[in-house]
This record gives sequence, C-alpha cells and structure tokens, in this order.
Amino acid sequence: MKTPLYISGLGSHLPDVMSAERAVELGLYDPEDYEWYGWTGATVAGDLSAPDMAVLAAREAIERSGRAPHDIDLHMHSGSWKQGPVGWSAHQYVLRNITDRDIPSYNVWQACNGTMSGMELAASYLMAVPERTEALLTGADNLGTPDFNRWSFGLQNGVLGDGATAVLLSKHEGFARLMAIKTVSTSDLEHLYRGEEPLVPTAIDNRTKVDFRERMAAVGEGAAVEWMVTRQGDLRAETALATLAEAGIGPEDVTRVTHVFTARDAYLKVILDPIGVDPDKGLGDFGHGWGHLTVNDQIMGLEHLVETGQVGPGDHVLMVGHGGGTTITIIVVRIEYSPAWSSRNPSPANTTQPAKAASGTSSYQRIRIAPNVASGQARLEDGQ
Repeated sequence: MKTPLYISGLGSHLPDVMSAERAVELGLYDPEDYEWYGWTGATVAGDLSAPDMAVLAAREAIERSGRAPHDIDLHMHSGSWKQGPVGWSAHQYVLRNITDRDIPSYNVWQACNGTMSGMELAASYLMAVPERTEALLTGADNLGTPDFNRWSFGLQNGVLGDGATAVLLSKHEGFARLMAIKTVSTSDLEHLYRGEEPLVPTAIDNRTKVDFRERMAAVGEGAAVEWMVTRQGDLRAETALATLAEAGIGPEDVTRVTHVFTARDAYLKVILDPIGVDPDKGLGDFGHGWGHLTVNDQIMGLEHLVETGQVGPGDHVLMVGHGGGTTITIIVVRIEYSPAWSSRNPSPANTTQPAKAASGTSSYQRIRIAPNVASGQARLEDGQ
C-alpha cells in the first residue's frame, strides 16, 4: 500500500543492561549458547512495567515531532508478552497518560511484529477520513516474569531484552516519508509455536514455564525450524520486492535496512540476499548488548540510523519485520530531512523540539516520574 503519510516523531526507552557473563554466572544463560550466539547482554527493566516504558517513549516521540498530545487522533499499542494484570487494558493506560482526548486506542498483538504491522492499520485509519491527521503507535515489553527465561528463548535470536519505542505518523509533515507498507501472514506455521499445548484450559498464571523449543520439538524441531525459515524467507522476499516496487524504487536504491536484532551475521544474509540487498546495509552488531527487543527492533534501528546521521535526506530505509512464525511486514521509508535530534542537523544544541501547547489542554498532566530507590530505575506514578 502506498501512503501519503510521514513519520514526524520517534522515541524510545531502554532500561539497564545485564551482561551475558553475569547471566552465565547466575545460571540463567547456557555457556554454549553464549559462545554460539554472541550476545553481550540484555536490557532488564526490573519493576518498570512495559506500559510505563511505552509512555516514556511516546512522550519523547511527541516532543521530537513538534506536535501536541491533543493532536493525536488514534493510538495503537503492541507487546509480545504480558503487559500487566489479566483482563486489564494496558493500551488505555498508555493513552490515559498521553492525552485527555477520547480517541480510539487499540491493542495490536502480532507477536514481535506488532508495531510494524500496526503502522499499516494506523495508516489505513488516517487515510480513511480527511479530518484524521496524527496516529501514535507504542510498543513495549518487560519479559521479567517467572514463567519465562529471557536467556533461553533459543529460537533464531537466543536472548530477549526489555524496552519500548514510539512512532508518530502524520498527514502533514515529518522528517521521513512512509512510502509503502505491506503485511502478510503464514498461518500454516501457527502450530509451530503452539506445539502440543491445549487450547482449553488456558494457562493464565506464572506457574508454567513457557519453552518454545519444547513446543517445536513436539512437531520435530529441526524440520520445523527449517520449514519456517524457508516458508517465511520466500514470502518475505516476494513481499519486500513488491513493496519496493510500490514505493517506486528497486533493491539497489536501498540505503540501509532495519530488522530483527540478531547476534549472528548469517541472519542478515538469509533475509537480504533473496531481496537483492547487500547484507552490509543491515544493522550489523547493533543490538548485541540489548537482546532482541521484541516489537521494538525495527523502530529502534530507524531511530539509531537517523540520530547518528547514518541516513539523511534522499536516503531510503527498508524495514523488515516478522513475528511468531506467522506474520511479516515490510516498510519503505524515505528520509526527507535531518530532524533536530539527528547528528546531521547543524543546530548547536541538537536537542529535541518541545511539543506545541494545545489550546485548553496541558501536556502529560497525569503522570510524574519518580525514582525507585530499590531498583535504581524510574517508575511512572499517578500525579499532578
């Protein structure tokens, strides 16, 4: 789908890092996996929740955009793991702490492809009605739950990190043009992540350890992974080439690529060679010290490329996302100009732009950031 939209703001929040060596010492990380995958650490949020991190990332994205919270017409939130109490609307919590407008807020679950695929839904929402102009997307995960060990995820990437990102889409103006976007599914692979787990009764507590290796082993782990890689690889390349064509460019016009963080160089060849893009245009070892950040990798990668000046006006960024063995999203972005927070910007201070004050409203009036003495991390609390 071609779009007339722009990316006007990006934001992120990363908590402190636990080193891989420390995880091995604590018995959390298998020494052989440590040697094989090459991760140096993972971000660990502790008691800072995923929705709270999403609020922090959203505030940064809005401030950088020069918009006001009251300008937002739609909010979408994604995460791959539990966001809080069962039955609770985490996305509405994020919205409550961003704006007092009674706009729609949706939870988008597509495993690690939630934010990427959500951008297509948000773009469609904005394009459907002329009066709709701004959409905010947030993504966040805190994987520090008793039923999961971030150091033994094992599938493809090995280690998972906590964090949050935010994207503000706009009809009016932005530093990057959202040229084309396309999402597809491989529903024939859904059972690989299900294994022999029963659908009823559902496991809703923290007493049962989640082990995706065991689930895939139930359907033949080696063959299952090979099938998933081949099936998704073929569709990913086909979708990427189609999306590039919709954007009016070819693989040779791609300047850089953002993708799932991985500590294995071979992964970049697997996803980019079939598209005809040099693997060196990927992010390389960026993210080695954080882990795979679930729904946030591609957005964090784009922010990094812009902020460090590795892309500038006229450059094209190919964003490649997939999640849970069943969903793929491809996005093509063209950089229009270097924003104030980019190292390419000649502004001496090179700081973020303050959000415009909206008439009759106050920005972020519902939250304050308080230190958590026990963990040394920030915590969002209700306040004036």
